[in-house]
Amino acid sequence: MPANKVDLAARLTAAHPGDNVLGLFFTTVFQIVEQQAGPTVLTKLRTGELAKDYSELRMYPVQDFLHLIYQVADVLEGKLGSPDVVFRACGELSMTRYNSGPGRFLFGVLVRGDPHKLFSMAQIGYSTAVTYGRREYKPTSPKAGVLRANGEMIPSPYHAGV
Repeated sequence: MPANKVDLAARLTAAHPGDNVLGLFFTTVFQIVEQQAGPTVLTKLRTGELAKDYSELRMYPVQDFLHLIYQVADVLEGKLGSPDVVFRACGELSMTRYNSGPGRFLFGVLVRGDPHKLFSMAQIGYSTAVTYGRREYKPTSPKAGVLRANGEMIPSPYHAGV
């Protein structure tokens, strides 16, 4: 079943000019497409706005990223599963790449394996990767907590992958 285009339209409507994401997330999603579907499919996907070269450390419109991940969900659902599974896979690989680059200091050095520290720094981590939204973490016990995101346009399965 193709990704929900009504949901995409609502997310696009929620986005404002200046809401941006790191190019690293675009290049990571392109990598998933190439790995799972091959270079021919990637070439077909990279048309229009998606044809440009993306610098991993520059910011690009979240609207373009939304269009990309919904198209990728349609392309890869036959191979990976539902659109939610595709979104999650994109989030997982994006976090792996982010953690090996710009997020390495934040997640590897400052957090030192402490989940509460990790989630309490979510706003800092996200603010280095996107220009919109607000995230807050509240511990609820020694081993649990709640992470709230306000103003988030990316589907929640993507963040579950993160």
